[in-house]
Amino acid sequence: MKLLVISQSRNRAGRTVQVRKEVTADWIRVGRHAASEVLLADPRIALAQGLIVDRNGPVYTEGEMGTATSTTRKAVRSVRLAPGKAIDVGPYRITGVAAPAGYTGAITVELVRPADETAPAFLERARRLTLASLGLPKRGLALALFALVAVAFFLLPSGRVLDLPWRAPAGAAMASDRFWNPGPVMLAHQPVGEKCEACHEIAFTRVRDVACLECHARIGHHLAPEAKPAALFAGSRCAACHRDHKGVKPTHRDDDRFCVDCHRDVRGLANGAQSQDAADFARSHPAFRLTLPADKGVRRVRQGAGPLQESSNLVFSHAVHLDPAGVRHPDKDKVRLGCEACHQPDASRRSFEPVSMARHCQDCHRLEFEPAVTTRQVPHGRPAEAMTVVAEFYANLALNGVRDSFEKAFGVPGEGLLRRAGEPGEGARRASLAMAARKAAHVSEEIFEIRLCRTCHEIQRSDGDRGTDWNVAQVRLGHAWMPGARFDHASHAQSRCSSCHDVAKSKRSSDVAMPSIEGCRECHGGSQPVAGKVTSNCLLCHGFHDPRHPWDPQFKPKSATRVAGGAGRAR
Repeated sequence: MKLLVISQSRNRAGRTVQVRKEVTADWIRVGRHAASEVLLADPRIALAQGLIVDRNGPVYTEGEMGTATSTTRKAVRSVRLAPGKAIDVGPYRITGVAAPAGYTGAITVELVRPADETAPAFLERARRLTLASLGLPKRGLALALFALVAVAFFLLPSGRVLDLPWRAPAGAAMASDRFWNPGPVMLAHQPVGEKCEACHEIAFTRVRDVACLECHARIGHHLAPEAKPAALFAGSRCAACHRDHKGVKPTHRDDDRFCVDCHRDVRGLANGAQSQDAADFARSHPAFRLTLPADKGVRRVRQGAGPLQESSNLVFSHAVHLDPAGVRHPDKDKVRLGCEACHQPDASRRSFEPVSMARHCQDCHRLEFEPAVTTRQVPHGRPAEAMTVVAEFYANLALNGVRDSFEKAFGVPGEGLLRRAGEPGEGARRASLAMAARKAAHVSEEIFEIRLCRTCHEIQRSDGDRGTDWNVAQVRLGHAWMPGARFDHASHAQSRCSSCHDVAKSKRSSDVAMPSIEGCRECHGGSQPVAGKVTSNCLLCHGFHDPRHPWDPQFKPKSATRVAGGAGRAR
């Protein structure tokens, strides 16, 4: 949403002065807090008064306080800020105006009741407020207070121990209204906010898990079922961790105790748990555990004293490609490559597109196999397809090739058999095809074992009755070393790649160049603030439930939320 905020005030001459501000965000905060995009700097305004969201146009929604917002006609909790629509938020008036081109909406904000104008009226009313003015006799008031104290401090407590006729049945409880409706629901639940029965299926009974799963059926578990002991969360309820009616904030706690209560002694609580104990990232956190491709599926390996190796079946060297002097190019002088030459961000900006031959390699690593005809290349695919292309090429060259290319390819004078005078005999045809087959076999060996394929791949050779076959070992690349981690490359865009991935000296493709926990601790502290470091609690890096839906400690209605001023991005 792109909103134009026009702050209005009047100078001493009575003229209107306007200050325009453009705000781009998925939700815009209104209140007295300094981080609010629409700042209402008056002590009569709550810190988080409300939100402006885009629902086919700007809509003002009441915030954490849960108090009604007054308009000129009635009290409301939500109002659409259409052009000409005015709403009073405390002493301020917010009015919708026609939005210029390119904007979702536009509003004016004006202080219509300054504090210095209303304070004298309040003080005067307070001075006139007496018992006599209320029409209450002093003796009657005293008797009423005595009766109230007797009921509150004697009669009601006695009902809990005496068998009185009005005593409530065992298990029932009496509570004030604030327990039944302690505040507004969070922003994501507001479509059902007026339908209490959507969550509270049974009156005076706490919300059951089945009601949550009506909408969140695909949310998954705390962990994958195969990764946790069956009894670890036995008897736990969704509401044990997720609570609503706390304003527009998320329904979960985001402090470390939320996780540490279990994870400081996770193996003691659950015999057989795979996780190690963790309490604070800066002081008590195990080394990272990486997900590496294996022959079947993946394997989890924890970082230790030495470097990790993977079996990718690639022959590759970062040191060669990142040589400061540059690398050879078929059509140019040496070119200098950086990480961005092969590693390009995907649409989410969180990760990178997979490296492919066509997009990242073929410009330098061309698959030309015959210098006499440089336009022909073998396909980058199955070995049998490459061998077929080579065999057909030389068979056609032996039969139909022009003199120049024929002589360069076969090293003998002449031209293709069918280009010569006379009708070729069967013997000559067989001799030409045999020559082509010998040439194709020789070139295939060069392609797979010397010049092309072996430059990047592990090659397997087998000799049989029908000749030699080659096989390219299956490529196993780990595109997600920590699939369960909540990590965003875009948040680290100000850092160089080599700050975390030191690959300039790596001479083997099997090197796993992932940063260690010590490297991350150079910038990230624990849950307690430390000068010069990013305060990092558990939820900064870890998500709950299905890893495809990472839990963001900052409230984000959509996966690509843009919060004005960068307030919603974990850094």
